[in-house]
Order: sequence, then structure tokens, then C-alpha cells
Amino acid sequence: MENEKQGLLRSKMECGQGTNPTSSEEDPLTIDGIMMGNQRLKTMSCSDKIGRWNVLGLQGCLLSRFMFPVYMSSLTLGCLYHHGHLSRAVCCRYRDILLPEPFRVNHPLLGCVPGQEAQRELGKTNEKSLNWCCGDEKVEIVDGCRGRCDKNDVSRLARVNILKDFNEFCNSNETDYHKVKDSMTSYCKAKDAFNKICQKQKLRSWIKKPVF
Repeated sequence: MENEKQGLLRSKMECGQGTNPTSSEEDPLTIDGIMMGNQRLKTMSCSDKIGRWNVLGLQGCLLSRFMFPVYMSSLTLGCLYHHGHLSRAVCCRYRDILLPEPFRVNHPLLGCVPGQEAQRELGKTNEKSLNWCCGDEKVEIVDGCRGRCDKNDVSRLARVNILKDFNEFCNSNETDYHKVKDSMTSYCKAKDAFNKICQKQKLRSWIKKPVF
């Protein structure tokens, strides 16, 4: 690594640009702090999220009850490709982690789109995001800052709707989303191992979203 900040976990700031290394000394994010303007909502960088997916899987916690971890087979960048930096960010910095079966550190094939490298454009990213999967009637547009759809509707990706789908699938009546996640013991052990390797390698801390 060229400097000590490379390889650290980084966060994106609400309505900001770029990323900054996280800090274990920061106070936990709270809904009141964000709503009153005393705190700014922060979320982990894209490369850090992909890195955790390469340990815990793309399926997330709830689906781990029904299936083995699902790992990406390849990752392609459109521009600004550097194999060393990318491999470190999305998998290799976690190679010494000890995980419970069937979890593992996944090393996907890494590549880039051939052609001339695009110049990096500095500025704020678009706040809108799109989500769709097979079976959905249409693409959903979500305001990334508010977590709401254009008409202020609750997104189908919101925790309340994910828990609703889980209950329908399991024919259950669970009301506490976090309690259900905590019951997935194998996934939680793998997640704890991920957090411990971050601490051991002094990568800083993973920022948790406030609980509504």
C-alpha cells in the first residue's frame, strides 16, 4: 500500500461527495441526531459492501436460513481499474479470516471494460437509485437520501416489507426484524468473524445504520 489510509474501511456521507475513513471514536448514528441535524447520515462505501458480500454472501441474513451463501463469480469495472487496489478492497484484505461453514472468503474474477480510461469526474452522485428483480412488475425508483419512493411510498426493499415477505414465506408472524436476524446463528457468527478481522487488521469500524 502506498499510504496508511489505503485499505481502511470508508464511508460515504449523505449528500456529500467522495469517501472518508471511518472512525471508531465517533458516536453511533441515531434517528434523533440525524433528524435534528446534529449528525449526517453515513453509509459504507461500495467497495466495502462488496468486500463483505464476498465473505457473508449476496443473499443476506434472512435468506441464509434457506440457502447456502451465494457469491459473485466476477466483477467488472467500467473505468479507473487497478487490479491491486480492487482485489485488496473487495476480498484479499479478509483472506486470514476464520469462518464457520459454509462461509468462505470469495475471490471473484476481476476485470475491466477494454478501451480508453475515462477521466474521473468530481461531483455529487445522483441521489436516485433503481431496483428490480425477476418477478417484479416494474422498476422501483428510490430517493437514496430519504429511502422513499417518488410518491413517498415505502420501498419494497424496506425492512418492514422484507419482514412481511419473510413471514409470508415461513407462515410466521414475527414482528421484530432484528430478533429474526439474530436467530440466524451461523450467519451471525460469520458476521462477528468479519468484524473481528477488521479490528485485528486495524481497518477501522463498520458503521451501523440507526434503528427506526
